[in-house]
Amino acid sequence: MATQQATASAVSVFVHSTGTGPFLWDRIPETVLAGTPKIAPANVGYPPNAPLARGSKTSAKEDAALVLAAIPDTATAVHLYAHSYGGYVALELLALLGARVASLFLYEPVLFGALAREESADPAALAEAKFFGDNRWFLDDEERGGGEEWLATFIDYWNQPGSFQRMPASMQAYSRLVSWKMFQEVRACFYEASSFDGYQLPAHTTLARGERSPKASRAMVQALAQRHPHVTVAELAKTGHMAPLTHPAILAEAMAAHAERADVRSM
Repeated sequence: MATQQATASAVSVFVHSTGTGPFLWDRIPETVLAGTPKIAPANVGYPPNAPLARGSKTSAKEDAALVLAAIPDTATAVHLYAHSYGGYVALELLALLGARVASLFLYEPVLFGALAREESADPAALAEAKFFGDNRWFLDDEERGGGEEWLATFIDYWNQPGSFQRMPASMQAYSRLVSWKMFQEVRACFYEASSFDGYQLPAHTTLARGERSPKASRAMVQALAQRHPHVTVAELAKTGHMAPLTHPAILAEAMAAHAERADVRSM
């Protein structure tokens, strides 16, 4: 039962999304951890790691390897929580962790490349996914990639038009610091994530999505859920894609319910 004492072999690992950092999870309460140690590493190119030099290449597999290195070898029951691009990284981690994965909670993992090939998806969702693919500069122009126009396009898509310009100066500066890595992550979501069929989700899996999120990210959750009928789909009312920042209490409630189902403490 979820009231049992946790053992040192169980850990809760949080993987952050594009343009954020480990701070994304600062407001996650103890009810989610259920007595397990919290591990929230930074992805490649995010503080406290060195920024990724402009022109350098990286992939989701490298981020997965970095997260793996932060998990103690003694952790035999790993509970993964991830958001957006972090969800893609978490999916890559599944093969690396194998039987050590005890549960998986993904909030709108972004697999745009897979969605673009999903002919049965909602046409409006497909149109959203193909918008970036049809505007090749956003994915392929290394001069403009990660620049001001690129950042505004990316941040406004996930929030509202004009969101980048309304961000506090400190957050704009942070976005510029990690912008080249952000560009690499978006490219990975389109060019590396080629199929929804390539992942075997563990028994205790929750796929969550926001009621107000873009159609494309909601459709990605749906596509994964259709292939894995055993998973729990959590619909978060009144939230959008950036729920970890805008509605952490609502997200934490869904995470705590997942932890209860996964019996985190007994691992």
